Amino acid sequence: MCNYLIDRFHNDGYHGIQKERVIWYISVIAYMINSNWFKFKEISCPNISDDTSYILTKDNHKVKFIIDVNRTNIYNDLFKKLGDSNEINE
Repeated sequence: MCNYLIDRFHNDGYHGIQKERVIWYISVIAYMINSNWFKFKEISCPNISDDTSYILTKDNHKVKFIIDVNRTNIYNDLFKKLGDSNEINE
C-alpha cells in the first residue's frame, strides 16, 4: 500500500512533484475513522446535471458539504497504520 501511494501521488502527471498534497481517495475512509478531522456545513442537496455541473437548491434533502480537512491528523493516522511512527507537525 505504501509503495502504491508513493508511486501514485509523488508525481501524479498532472500537478507535478509536490511536497504536500491532499489524497482525496482516502478522505472518505478518514471521515469514517474520525469525522472530527473535517469541518462541514449542511446544505440542500444540489441538482447535478449530466455534464457534472450543478444547480443549488433550497428544498432538497440535506447533505454535508466539507469545507475544511485536517490533513495533518489524517496523514498521521495513515502513516501510523502503515507502520511509520513519525508524525507530521505543522
